[in-house]
Amino acid sequence: MAQYGWENCPADARGQVEALLAAFQETLAEHLIGVYLHGSLAMGCFNPARSDLDVLVIIREPMSLEAKRAIAETLLRLSDQPAPVEISFLSQNDLTPWSYPTPFDYHYSENWREKQTRELASDDWRHWNDARKTDADLAAHITITLARGTCLFGQPISAVFPPVPAADYLASILADVEDFFAGRIAPANDPVYFVLNVCRVLAYVMESHISSKDEGGAWALTHLPQEFHGLIAQALAGYRGEQEAPFDAAVLERFEVYAAGLFMHGF
Repeated sequence: MAQYGWENCPADARGQVEALLAAFQETLAEHLIGVYLHGSLAMGCFNPARSDLDVLVIIREPMSLEAKRAIAETLLRLSDQPAPVEISFLSQNDLTPWSYPTPFDYHYSENWREKQTRELASDDWRHWNDARKTDADLAAHITITLARGTCLFGQPISAVFPPVPAADYLASILADVEDFFAGRIAPANDPVYFVLNVCRVLAYVMESHISSKDEGGAWALTHLPQEFHGLIAQALAGYRGEQEAPFDAAVLERFEVYAAGLFMHGF
């Protein structure tokens, strides 16, 4: 299956992004500083069959409850039509001074659909501004935005986002695999995600490459032991939508042991 960047984005996904932009501009008006694309569509490896639209929105100040409700209703309507949306809204004060895990004002992904639908149907949404929220993933999202992101609307990326310390970026991407090594998630439950995220982390630790999952897998085919090349190639094929063959459990387990050894001993 073909992969895409923003320049050659499929028409339905581009229309979805443009509808989101129009809704954000209408709801947030002069409070909107900028809207920024990161992730697979910004990095040229968007797969319409499995990729999210990854977006950061920067606002001048935290949203009112009414604005937040309107944004939530927009995302419930437009996410998964056709691509799932993963999006975070941050105010200027969330970015400076920099802190990790990074605070944010509002977040949506399809994992939150049921909860937010339920809260909007009750009075629970009125408590969305009660507590300060943080997200370790934002260090990775902002690093990728600075390195490879696309400004969809507003001020330039370099004028909005502060540099992210390398230690915070590493901690952020390590969080994507720590559940596997801690035994909370079995690699066999999502071998494509596990293998390619491990490769992405290793590419950064060994050579300071800020990579997509696809690029991390491609890097690993020339840098990791030969015995794992078939597994990595299979994960890449699955990520690209080229095949869905079962993974060899024994090879996957050996790769898990190999990667866990690197992580445990500081690479």
